[in-house]
Amino acid sequence: WRYEGVPLLPDIIYDCHGVYSGSAIAEKDKLHLFYTGNIKMDGDYDYINNGRQSSTLHVESTDGLHFGTKEVAVSCEDYPENYPCHIRDPKVWKDGDSFAMVLGARRKDDVGEVLVYRSDDLKAWTLANRITSQKPFGYMWECPDCFELQGTRFLSFSPQGVAAEDWKYQNIYQSGYCRLEGDLYGEYTLSAFEEYDHGFDFYAPQTYTDRQGRRILIGWLGMPDSDYGYPEREFGWANLLTIPRVLHEKNGRIQQEPLPELQQLRGAEQTVIVQQEFSCRTAAAYEAEIRLTAGKSLRVQFGTDGVL
Repeated sequence: WRYEGVPLLPDIIYDCHGVYSGSAIAEKDKLHLFYTGNIKMDGDYDYINNGRQSSTLHVESTDGLHFGTKEVAVSCEDYPENYPCHIRDPKVWKDGDSFAMVLGARRKDDVGEVLVYRSDDLKAWTLANRITSQKPFGYMWECPDCFELQGTRFLSFSPQGVAAEDWKYQNIYQSGYCRLEGDLYGEYTLSAFEEYDHGFDFYAPQTYTDRQGRRILIGWLGMPDSDYGYPEREFGWANLLTIPRVLHEKNGRIQQEPLPELQQLRGAEQTVIVQQEFSCRTAAAYEAEIRLTAGKSLRVQFGTDGVL
């Protein structure tokens, strides 16, 4: 990999306070990028119901490095009326002969939704549907995605404002999916929400299809509004992306596995037979495969506070 600089900067009025997340689609030898342009006004605002504007912007490239003129795909003035300042994170894909886009949204009554748009040319977009759960589930649904696995359609999103339960929803914000049955552009039903990951630094995952037809998921190795801090900020950066995961469907649920190509990064294999106790101190990254004799118990400790 080579660092090629920053291709998109907040240099127009529609994104003057931030080039926020989005997605890309390749169509007819062009790369089309869609992202959220953020405007944050000066003054005494709460930045939830007022003081902020966000529009969906579109820009094209023929080489993935140099981009043309930014255009407004969906203006904040064209969003539905019962939404405040929070509509963002466009995911665009080709659906048959047309194109679909989902946007994360927060209603004025603090209920999370996904807005569905359609287009024939990636230029003019029309609101086609609004998707939400039967009962309110968080006040904002961020970073939506929609895809099929083995013929089952899933709606992926990251809800904010979900109350923690005994063994669920322990993150500051969650990320997961529902099965979406019915019509993406019409009548639909959503299954119960399932979390992708219970780790505390996993958020806003997105997927794509690779050349082998596999659905690959990559998440954000970080968490907004966390209070535990990140030591790497001392060096001028924060957070990473997770390792890629391959998604599969089984019995209506998503199963995940590390991308098999990651095995190429493995070094020499070491095998240890443990009779009573084994201790290993290492700063290196490693994969551990543990096989337990039937009928035996095992205690595994990582560092000073991680115990299985």
